Amino acid sequence: MTRIAPLVFALALAACAAAPPAIQQAGILPEGSAIVVRNISGDIDAFAPEHGADPDRYVVAVYDAPADAVTVERRQLVVRARARRPGARFLVRGPRGSTMDLSTDSGSIMVADFEGIANVHTGKGNVRMLLPQYGNASVGTGSISANIASDDWPGTLRFTVDAGNVELYVNEHARAQVHMHTDDGTIYSDFPLRGTSRGSSETIDQPINGGAARALDIEVRKGSIRLMQLKPQI
Repeated sequence: MTRIAPLVFALALAACAAAPPAIQQAGILPEGSAIVVRNISGDIDAFAPEHGADPDRYVVAVYDAPADAVTVERRQLVVRARARRPGARFLVRGPRGSTMDLSTDSGSIMVADFEGIANVHTGKGNVRMLLPQYGNASVGTGSISANIASDDWPGTLRFTVDAGNVELYVNEHARAQVHMHTDDGTIYSDFPLRGTSRGSSETIDQPINGGAARALDIEVRKGSIRLMQLKPQI
C-alpha cells in the first residue's frame, strides 16, 4: 500500500491550533455524506478525523473571521459552510467514505489523508492534495500538486489550470487512459508515454499500464504538466 507522508501538512495544523475557532460545528456523518465549503478569500485545509476520534466524526472550524461572517448548517447527509465576507480560513475534517466539495475565489486549498473523494477549486491560489483515494481539482491562476494513491476510481479524474503547472503522482499500478494537453508549456512523465507537439503546445493521449475504462484528463492553458508514478515509500 502506498503511504502518504504526514509531515507535509504539519504546519497547517499547527497554525489552526494556535487560536480557538470563531465558529465550529462537529458531529457524526455516515458513509455517503458530503461536506460543502464555499469561501470568498481565504485558505481551506481539509483532513481526516483526528487520531483517536470517532472515524465518522466531522468538523468544520472557521478562523480569522467574526462569528457572523460564515454560515454553517447541516441538512440530513450534507453539511454546508459559506463565507459571507472575505478573510475566513477553514479547517475541515471529514469521515471515511464521504465527499468534500471545497472552493474559494482566492486562497490555497490543502487536502491530506482524507479517506474519501475530494473535489476542489480555487480561482487564485495553489492546490495540494495527498489522497489515499482520489479527487479532482481546478485552478484559475496557481498550481496543482496532487498524489492519488488509489489505483481504482470510477470514470475520469480531471485536473485543470488556466495559468500555472500541474504535478500529479498516480499509483504506479493504476490502469487508465490518459489525456494531457498544454497550450503553452511542456509535458513530462516517467510512465512510458509518447505525445505530439505543435508550436508551444503539447499533447499526450495514451494508456498507462495497458489502459482501462477509467481515465485521467489534465488540461493546462499556460504552464507545464508532470505525470509521475507514485511508489511505496521505503
